[in-house]
Amino acid sequence: MPKLPKKNPRAMALKVLIRWELRRPLLDEVISEVLDRSALPDPRDRGLMTELINGVVRHLSYIDYVLSRVSHTPLEKMDPEVRNALRLGAYQILFTRIPVSAAVNETVNLVKHHRRGKWIVSLVNAVLRELARRKDEIELPPREMDPVAYLAIKYSYPRWMVERWLARFGEEETEALLRAGNERPALVVRANTLRVSRDQLLLYLKSDVPEAAPTRYSPDGIVLHGFRGRITNLQAYKVGWLQVQDEASQLVSYLVSPQPGERILDACAGVGGKTTHLAQLMRNTGRIYALDIYEWRLKRLQENARRLGITNIEVMTADATKAIEVLGGNFFDRILIDAPCTGTGIIRRHPDIKWARTPEDLARIPEKQLALLKSLAPLLKEGGVMVYATCSLEPEENEEVIRRFLEEHPEFEIEDARKALPPSAQELVENGFLRTYPHRHDLDGFFGARLRKKKN
Repeated sequence: MPKLPKKNPRAMALKVLIRWELRRPLLDEVISEVLDRSALPDPRDRGLMTELINGVVRHLSYIDYVLSRVSHTPLEKMDPEVRNALRLGAYQILFTRIPVSAAVNETVNLVKHHRRGKWIVSLVNAVLRELARRKDEIELPPREMDPVAYLAIKYSYPRWMVERWLARFGEEETEALLRAGNERPALVVRANTLRVSRDQLLLYLKSDVPEAAPTRYSPDGIVLHGFRGRITNLQAYKVGWLQVQDEASQLVSYLVSPQPGERILDACAGVGGKTTHLAQLMRNTGRIYALDIYEWRLKRLQENARRLGITNIEVMTADATKAIEVLGGNFFDRILIDAPCTGTGIIRRHPDIKWARTPEDLARIPEKQLALLKSLAPLLKEGGVMVYATCSLEPEENEEVIRRFLEEHPEFEIEDARKALPPSAQELVENGFLRTYPHRHDLDGFFGARLRKKKN
């Protein structure tokens, strides 16, 4: 029996895929946990493991479809280990430059190493070699007969999601959106202008990332084209000159437009990408109260704040819907609600979102989003600004939530997003709202509404 290295990236990828299929945890968290435990010394191995996991999940429907065309044994009849080993091998054959012989042999070695019977080893070997031989001959369902099935299989999306986007965007734009969701976006960082200008940071980064370029819409962003390393290894990261944050997310901070000396509530702060950007825009003055229900996220936020030299953030582990109980009589100049959502706008960064969501989520999640708005509204001063943002493309979570909130709260009014966004981002405003799309703007899909509380 062949001996696999103790830290074999393919073997680790297989374990993660089995765990993900059986329990559906958040894929990023599982990958981070495995990498932290495994300490793969070679960055190429770490990169390969991550690429294989995300690649299989990103192209899952297509991979299963072509495997079903070359295997006499149905995938659903196989145990999770064999099924996911075949997916790993198929992904390498279909979507990478790894030689077919290496893809097949390494996958066969995986099942051999796990002491599978000879017939299982033979099955895996035969299916993958047949796939390599016939991969260019396998046809998708006829597009003209069933465009939903064609697009759902070709781009690996659940059928219900394709159906709703076809009804909303039409076939041509839906295909562009599906395609964009399968592309791997470049890493985007934000210059920490408390310490360095964007132009200075760009010059500094050129030695490590020659293709680094300024973002188109955000005045603070830099796209690290071609960067494949670990961001935490960059000296500019270590000294607090930059923070990882997508360009669309940066624009949400501008939509809040916090002013120096103000009191701000970041109601769903997470690990603090937007929180630290708000602090930066306030020149590290005033006070930001950062709430989140997960303590581990707030610890990460505090670590980022220390690294960036930010001192005006106070973290609180709390449910934002109970913020008025936690904060008592505190009233805020501005409130940011980065609401939990289906995440359909960030599928290109988190491909497992496709398979985690159901149509029922679009009835359930908006109720929670509306509850957030209603519970936080009393904490805002008259004349203050509340920004509601999601990384969802779905109207039920965006415009519809705002409409329902305004019906019950006539003391609020929509303020055109153009008033707050930088001139470079004016074109991203639709009907007064910030709207970004992966296929139109090469940004994560975000929605942002700026609400002003009227003065009596």
